[in-house]
Amino acid sequence: MLPQRLTKPAGKEAELYRRLPNGRIQCTACARLCQIAEGQVGLCGVRGVVNDKLYLLVYGKIITGHIDPIEKKPVVHYRPGSKIFSVATTGCNWLCNYCFSPETAVLTDQGIRTIQGIFDESSQEAEIGYPSNDVRVLTHEGHFRKVLKVFRHPYSGDLLRIRPFYLPEVRCTPNHNVFVFNETTNTVEKRRADQLTTNDFLAVPKIKDGIVSANIDSINVLQSAIAKTKRRSVRKSVWNLWEKDSKILFRMSRSTGIPSKIPLTKEFAELLGIYCAEGSATKLKNRPNSWIVTFSFGSHERELIGETEDLLRTLFGVKVAHVRQGSELRLEVHNTPLAILLYSTCGGDKYTKRVPEFVLYHNSNDLLHSFLRGYIRGDGYATSHKKQAWMGTTSVSRELSLGVWYIMFRLHLLPRFYVAENSPSYEIEGRVVSRHNDYLTRVLLTRSEEGLTVAASKLRDSEGFVLVPIRVIERDTYKGSVYNMEVEGEHSYSASFIAVSNCQNFDISQRRKVEGVDASPADVAGMAESRGCEGMAYTYNQPTIFMEYARDIGRVAREKGIFNIFVSNGFDTPETVGMMKDFLDCMTVDFKGSGETGFVRRYIGIPSAEPIYQTLLETKRKTNVHIEITDLIVPEVGDNLDVARSLSRWVYDNLGPDTPIHFLRFHPDYKMMDLPWTPVQTLEKHYDVARKEGLRYVYIGNVPGHPKESTYCPECGRVLIGRYGYDILEYNLDKNSNCKFCGCRTPIVGPLSKSWRDDRFIPVVN
Repeated sequence: MLPQRLTKPAGKEAELYRRLPNGRIQCTACARLCQIAEGQVGLCGVRGVVNDKLYLLVYGKIITGHIDPIEKKPVVHYRPGSKIFSVATTGCNWLCNYCFSPETAVLTDQGIRTIQGIFDESSQEAEIGYPSNDVRVLTHEGHFRKVLKVFRHPYSGDLLRIRPFYLPEVRCTPNHNVFVFNETTNTVEKRRADQLTTNDFLAVPKIKDGIVSANIDSINVLQSAIAKTKRRSVRKSVWNLWEKDSKILFRMSRSTGIPSKIPLTKEFAELLGIYCAEGSATKLKNRPNSWIVTFSFGSHERELIGETEDLLRTLFGVKVAHVRQGSELRLEVHNTPLAILLYSTCGGDKYTKRVPEFVLYHNSNDLLHSFLRGYIRGDGYATSHKKQAWMGTTSVSRELSLGVWYIMFRLHLLPRFYVAENSPSYEIEGRVVSRHNDYLTRVLLTRSEEGLTVAASKLRDSEGFVLVPIRVIERDTYKGSVYNMEVEGEHSYSASFIAVSNCQNFDISQRRKVEGVDASPADVAGMAESRGCEGMAYTYNQPTIFMEYARDIGRVAREKGIFNIFVSNGFDTPETVGMMKDFLDCMTVDFKGSGETGFVRRYIGIPSAEPIYQTLLETKRKTNVHIEITDLIVPEVGDNLDVARSLSRWVYDNLGPDTPIHFLRFHPDYKMMDLPWTPVQTLEKHYDVARKEGLRYVYIGNVPGHPKESTYCPECGRVLIGRYGYDILEYNLDKNSNCKFCGCRTPIVGPLSKSWRDDRFIPVVN
């Protein structure tokens, strides 16, 4: 499902845009410079085009409002101790690249589903889907756990194509975590996809919650299916079920019904295999509540025809009619309950067929073999060349072929999975005919004196997993929607059969739905004033994506004597900097991983940090905005000291030695639960690097109680502002912000606020 097209204006017409010769609108609110077509929105999700004009869709809507200490921003050199009113809209101009392509197969307790299909069948709020049918997925520990949310993101960039031996290929964004075998520790662990090599083994979970049921409860299956198959125009009594002599019938049906409990035997499994190969279940056009089961064979398949007829009569006691049409022989059964049972569990035609989940996950190898025997006899083939032979199947149903492949894999037959991509249409005898792709499974056999045996395996066995080697890793460019899920318990699932890490919860900045509390600029500024706040902070997402709204709030706030702060990612344009001088007093710009190019490409989806540097230069040269720098140090992937040294040197050369820089501790959250907390020693090394580059005010953040979160006099070394977290413990500056001990002039703006002892953590709008 694609985002809905905008058809009418919402919010307020934006100012930061221009029209392009190609007919699109280019948004200039951030350095992404999205080119947006009529009826579409930019990557941020909150700026869209209607009637050849760009609208800020969230103008007048705030998603959150909190009273915070100014030190939380973090800002430590501007109006220390102030009480700040923090606001945001929805939307974000960063990308979270931890997702899979739409066709990715997921093992669920309802069969093999695509990740897009799970999202599409969920109740949706913009990019978040909430599954309404309690779907469960197979985790890396072999259990089925509930899907809490499904996410869809717009994405443009590289996708990795991981092509293992035997398995279907996996297509994911480069830094999604997958489970691989670590030969050093002899354990399975998570690793980013872009760190995989062809020497690695992917982990396929073994099922611990396999199905052991001995019977199928017919009435439960039929009741579930009725809602999907009945026509509204037909009166309800037609679909009433009743039980008679251990048989389930429809109240007004003439058929003999089916057993209320169907034993899950090898014979029933084989019949299901034959049905998946040769059968169909359809509704009769002239009788609204009547369905028919049909098996179609070539007239040469006499043995299979006889066996199928015997199974139908033995298992269900039905009458079987023979219908000849040319070289084809059809077995027809007029039994509505049986038809709907097969339609519901196995699909109705060749395009919708699937292996029923009570077979797919069954613990009995004998039952799996029986299903496979029936399916291959109906739709399989065998070829050979010298000492090698192949046993295979072909279907236009991807879900069916994946299910057959998975049964073969569970039976250790080492199947391969292939996709034959066909032209969507072709001409035959002057008619244009549509055509689907073909999906193939194939088992390689070796011929010897003992007969045919399965070829040598490249798989390894591990406790809880089958380990599969990687054959090829490739990169493709991709533009479209990508998907992920949040799963309870183990926070993992099986994507294309391999174990992968799931997505953690959305936070405010990742919500691209237009929502929030209605509030005019005057309303928002009034909230801050009524609660005694000295400043407004525009934070949680990138403020410039709602720049026109922020500017209007900021103007009203200034009239009330309230100052304005941006907590910004700095990915801005000269146009947004031009607006800042009208209302903005202070800005803290957040680097991540010191802005290292590989890090920002991988984790936030931008080509480089160059636009951030340009924003800082523009702000320094053309405004009087006070600037502070933060740098989130992410262990293992964003903690390079040489890169931090370069950033510190740039700040010294371009912003000056008195510019505060904060090295912040990373903590596991959202989609990066696999990384540890940043070691304090790593932060201390970054602190030392910045000091050696000449920066006089360097801080360590997110480590309450650390001495380096306080401000020290650069001359005498005494404590100027002592802090514990966001609390001020001592203050040793005079009214001119000079050191009380030695008189050194400091760059700190404004006196200590009278609010510094107040409770400065109060939610206002949630």
